[in-house]
Amino acid sequence: MATLDDVALLSQVSAMTVSRVINNKDGVSAKTREKVMSAIRELNYRPNLVARCLATNHTNSVGVLVSRLENPVYSVIVSGINKAATECGMDIILGSGQDTESLIKSANTLMSKQIDGLIVLPIETRTNNSDLDIASMVRFYKDFESISEEASQSGLPVILMEDYRITGVSGWVREDYKGGAKLAVNYLCQNGHKKIGVICHKFNDRGIWNERYQGFLEAMEENGCPINANYNDSSYDSVEDGFKAGMRLFSKSDLPTAIYCANDEIAVGLLNAAITCKLKVPEDISIIGHDGSLYSEISCPRLTTVSIQPYEIGRTCMEQVYHQICGKKVSDVRVVEPKLIEGESVKKLI
Repeated sequence: MATLDDVALLSQVSAMTVSRVINNKDGVSAKTREKVMSAIRELNYRPNLVARCLATNHTNSVGVLVSRLENPVYSVIVSGINKAATECGMDIILGSGQDTESLIKSANTLMSKQIDGLIVLPIETRTNNSDLDIASMVRFYKDFESISEEASQSGLPVILMEDYRITGVSGWVREDYKGGAKLAVNYLCQNGHKKIGVICHKFNDRGIWNERYQGFLEAMEENGCPINANYNDSSYDSVEDGFKAGMRLFSKSDLPTAIYCANDEIAVGLLNAAITCKLKVPEDISIIGHDGSLYSEISCPRLTTVSIQPYEIGRTCMEQVYHQICGKKVSDVRVVEPKLIEGESVKKLI
């Protein structure tokens, strides 16, 4: 097992310098700090955490609270967090739950482990019919406020990957919800589409779906595309409900040339509905998704989608909390820009 002296020898610095780097102390140049971190990674050096906790009052661990780890987007976000944490010499501790009570319990458990910071991914609790339980989600953030207030009083940073403004939260990291939808519509218009429909989550007061829908409306207006209510439908955010929405749309005589789906699961359901109705994608109907999840990579044809860049979001969350742990001044809100991923589901009309 590697020791601190081994790291010092490999990086050609003193043991004291290695200690300063490990404990995030000032007085070490960026070049030297990188040499030490490189040696730590090469030797897989793990400091004595108990001794460090006593000396620095830090555990070098960050809690991550997630409600739907089975969601492929959230899994990638956690991967980004974990990668950035490793590069910072930190560990992550996961907490999860399926409802408000279990999520609050997990948050309290994470806090009891003397973590140095907490990252909260978007909370998604479900009703019995698998729809988003908005009342439960709002209740979670109301109950969580007492935890974030306590964290703030003890100097522990809390980062939300949501737009909820609650006391004690020290930073927010989010996608550009509206910008992503506009990117999708602009791409369809650039390919000659004017008759464009939308399938979005059943409208509620949760910002992500409303903003994506507003982005769709704004982009349609900016591109001079008429909005036809017959081309639009609402759906829960699942493959099954995307399929049902598609079957309703495709039963009509007048069809759009392209449809924007507010997430990839809805888009894959729509693809399946098109196949069932003997419509070819993209020859007969073009489909574009939103999220850049695993669903877009395994669909046939491969789905064109707007990626929220979940891995980058995860890295940004970790960077945000790490900088605050180190006492650095950072922007309260970080927005990760979306990126278009071209697949095979959009036909070029011009």
